[in-house]
Amino acid sequence: MRYCPSTRIDYHDEVDECVVGGGPLVEGSAREMFDEIPDDAWVELDPVNSLTHASTILEALDEEDIPSYIEAIYSGDVVTGYTANILVPDQHFDRALEIQQAMPSPPDDDNYLINPNEDDI
Repeated sequence: MRYCPSTRIDYHDEVDECVVGGGPLVEGSAREMFDEIPDDAWVELDPVNSLTHASTILEALDEEDIPSYIEAIYSGDVVTGYTANILVPDQHFDRALEIQQAMPSPPDDDNYLINPNEDDI
């Protein structure tokens, strides 16, 4: 496993650079940045459908001083790209879930088209 220290996103070994920030990855897990929290204390929030949205949630958790990091999960589809799991220590789960659920969801894929009335090819 490798991770991006600036975005706190874990990737599988096949990935060479951070999809969100473009920076180089280092060996290990972003979980290691929180060495005071035991490995078995981390729990997942609701799955997120994009790394960008997960990063926005991570920023909101940072504002509340809630330790967190992201596990990137490649969907196997070039179009949909990555989904993500956000992990937080179990003692922060309830508050972190409230923050996540209060965040607006990203728009549907159709809103990412240059011209939504035309094909994107």
